Amino acid sequence: MSFTRTKDRIWVVYDVVAAWLARRSMPVRKIGYGVFGVVMYAAYLFPGSSVKATFAALAAAAGNVAPFALFRRYVKGFLRGMNRIEQVRHGYTDAIDAMLEIPEKDRLDALLSKGGVVMAIPHAHASLVMGRGLGRHYPLLALVRSTANERRAKSEWEIYENLGCDFVDIRLESPTKVARKVLAVLNKGGLVVGTVDRIREAPPADAPINSAADIVRAEAFGEPIGITGWPARFTAKAGAVIVPSMIVQSESGISLRLGNAVTPGDDLVESTQDWVNELERLFRTYPDEWTFALDKHWSRVLRQSAQD
Repeated sequence: MSFTRTKDRIWVVYDVVAAWLARRSMPVRKIGYGVFGVVMYAAYLFPGSSVKATFAALAAAAGNVAPFALFRRYVKGFLRGMNRIEQVRHGYTDAIDAMLEIPEKDRLDALLSKGGVVMAIPHAHASLVMGRGLGRHYPLLALVRSTANERRAKSEWEIYENLGCDFVDIRLESPTKVARKVLAVLNKGGLVVGTVDRIREAPPADAPINSAADIVRAEAFGEPIGITGWPARFTAKAGAVIVPSMIVQSESGISLRLGNAVTPGDDLVESTQDWVNELERLFRTYPDEWTFALDKHWSRVLRQSAQD
């Protein structure tokens, strides 16, 4: 069963209790979300589970961390992120607004003083919550992608509308309209934030760019992947830079960790590989924060990398 399909099925149950939990005290919320943790542990322990194999591979990539300890931190972060995003979704944002810290804010300010910045983030446990906090510091355009599942999409839009920043749903808007909005912000020296770790099958080596699908061949964890080309394309056009970043949670806060800035060149494949390399470095550094480690495509990449 795919991770996406599993999420859709879990969401049906989750959506029923989320609004009720959002109005309860923190101890009650922890107990409520803990039910989903039990489901995740069951998936890990199920005989022949790809979840267990995926975390064994991710632990090895992160430097031989104990797989179960890594998974335990992953579940803890996932549930913490669920709690926080539901606070945003249901309008309880006062505490969330004060949570974000940017240790290298001066560096980000310096980059923005020189031109536009694309902040390339993965699906991390607190990606959306971070967007709420970041919007308190900067005017920004968030690129979001609602799911095709109608019930989940409605809930996701409730979150997007409470982020407090301009956003565009790339699943619903035309590519031309999205491009115009992104380039307009970058050309004015603004900040664009988008999740970039959704992958597909890699285009062939002799034709590494699929322009129709905006997919570029790259390599991650030693395996070929097909990943979005828009960050390198748009930043090259606007003379902007790409800053891959990771969102790290603690008990009391959310920290935005900036990676090294990537300046794109004329070669789309080479520029894409440059920012993918930096994103992979962040995955290896903060593996327990990376929600999409269990995406079916990334799971295959990680498990294959462990076999090579």
